[in-house]
Order: sequence, then structure tokens, then C-alpha cells
Amino acid sequence: MTTLAAKIGALAETTALPDPGPIGEGEARFVVEHFALTANNVTYAVHGDDFAYWRFFPAPEGHGIVPVWGFGRVTESKAEGISVGQRFFGYWPMAAQLVLTPVQLSAHGFTDGAAHRAGLPPIYNRYLPASADWGDEALQSLLRILYTTSFLIDCLVASRPVDTVVLSSASSKTALGAAFAAKGRQRVVGLTSAINRDFCIKTGYYDQVLSYDEIDRIAGEAIAFIDIAGDGAVRSAVHALLGDRLKETHVVGDTHWYSPKFGSLPGPVPQPFFAPTIAQARVAEWGPAGFDQRLIASWARFVATLGWLKVERVTGDAAVAKAWADLVDGRIDPAVGIIASL
Repeated sequence: MTTLAAKIGALAETTALPDPGPIGEGEARFVVEHFALTANNVTYAVHGDDFAYWRFFPAPEGHGIVPVWGFGRVTESKAEGISVGQRFFGYWPMAAQLVLTPVQLSAHGFTDGAAHRAGLPPIYNRYLPASADWGDEALQSLLRILYTTSFLIDCLVASRPVDTVVLSSASSKTALGAAFAAKGRQRVVGLTSAINRDFCIKTGYYDQVLSYDEIDRIAGEAIAFIDIAGDGAVRSAVHALLGDRLKETHVVGDTHWYSPKFGSLPGPVPQPFFAPTIAQARVAEWGPAGFDQRLIASWARFVATLGWLKVERVTGDAAVAKAWADLVDGRIDPAVGIIASL
């Protein structure tokens, strides 16, 4: 198994993918126009092996291609129903181009039918037509999928018998979206580093914001912990200090990917949160149209509150590699959203 550090170190080489050569029948070539870099992409890298994220865009042995969300444009096509110039939102490699095998075409997009992606979660294999329904493309690249995760976290906690939701990595965009969605229904507490505390307070999404050394100040009698940081010490402290008041823990991310992990904990056993599973359950309950309607309505409400967000654009291999390194090392201002292109 290749280490994460080795894969991050290989970034400059793997962003410049070799030309795949002429496309075959049923294939289409896309230029990756622009994509977002967020803590979510770090989670993809951290869990590249155990959650199969490295399987989406295979790389030479010892290297890894980080998946990203953004927009691509068709530059060449031998796939029926796919035309040069069409643009799609979806899951791309951190690269300049990609060849896909479009199948299951409809007015709502297509699925990549490449053999190496068979068996992977459908939400990642689906490419959707670029749509003004979701508004600004930079915001879509940065937050559309993250907010979908936030929405699904909220779907989960809304159904739980808890009065308080505690989110670690409170300055992360996934946590901010989940806090926005839950506020007013349950008490929402954010845990963050001292340096990001004022930022989290100013967003207005949290009822209370605490630093990681203030966990003992969390109020509430029935608490759900949504762990986006993935920090073993923080998770241990939450379990130890909240005692019987902690009813459940859901592990969403690894923004603190570098932290040591711990074994068994007192209280509820932490449960992994896998967004595609929750999404499939909600689609089964509400139907595809009902799911989309609820999600887009919630998204529109969230976008109206994003006056705090500053979009920064980076272009070219060196600039993107630097932005990625800064993101991995936690040097990105939480108020900044990075849009990249190669």
C-alpha cells in the first residue's frame, strides 16, 4: 500500500496525465475546465485505498490521482448522443483531460461505463449537464457536492432523537452547510481551532462555537457528534467528557488526517457516514424528483447566506500543486474557496 505522503508528493507528475491517444468507439474526450479544491478532496486522498477513491482514475503504481468536482467540456466524441462543446458537472481527476465511456444517456446526463469504474458508487460515476438551476459555477464546484453531503447529514440527524448536534472541523464547508441546515430544529455546536473560532461565529450558522479544549462546555442531554475532523484525540475527548449524554457518533471526514487514531472508546460505537448510502435511501423514500426538489430548495437557501465566501482562482500545474499542498497542511483560510484549472 502506498503512503498518502508518497501520493501527495507525486501530485506534480500525476496532474500532467499522459495523452491517452485516439479515442475509441463509444468514448468521448473531455477537457477539465475548472474544479474546486476543498478539505473533501483531502478525505478522498486519505481514504483512497479503503474507500476505493483511487480506483476512479487509475495511476501508475505508487501514485494517486486525486478526484475533484467541477466542470468538463467535450472536445472529441465517438459516443452516440454526446456532442463536441457540451458541458457537464461531475467527478473528474485533478488533471487537464479525461476520456469517458458515456452510457445510460438521458436528458439528465450520462454514466461513465468504463470497466474500471464498474461497482463503484453511482453518484460518482454520473455526469450531469451544466445547469443554471444551480447558479454560479464556482459555487457549484466548491459546494454543490459538499452541500449535498451537508444535506444528507441533516437528513440523518433530523430523524434522530437528539436535542444537540456537535460538528467537529466546524470551519469546513461540509460542517458549515450541515450547521445551516440543522439550525432552528436542534441546537448546533461547532468545534474548531482557536484561530477559526471567530470565523465560525460570524457565519451565524452555529448556536455555540467552542475550541477543541472547551469540549466540556457542550450543553445538551441527548447529543449526536458528527466527526468531520477525524482527529482521534478530539473524538476520544468528546466520548470521555460527554459521557452518557452522547447518544451517537458519525464519522464523516478526515480534515485532521494527520492526527493519530485511537482504538475503542467509551459510549456509542462510531459509525461511518457514507453519503451515497444515505442518498440512495432518501431517493427510495422521496423518489428522484422529490429528492432533487428538496435538495435544490435547501441549496438555494444556503447560497443566499454565502456573503462570507471569497473565491480564489489558481491556474497551471505549479499553482495547483501549491494550493493542494497548502490545503493538505491546513494553510487555507476557511473563508476562501479555491477554483483550479490545469
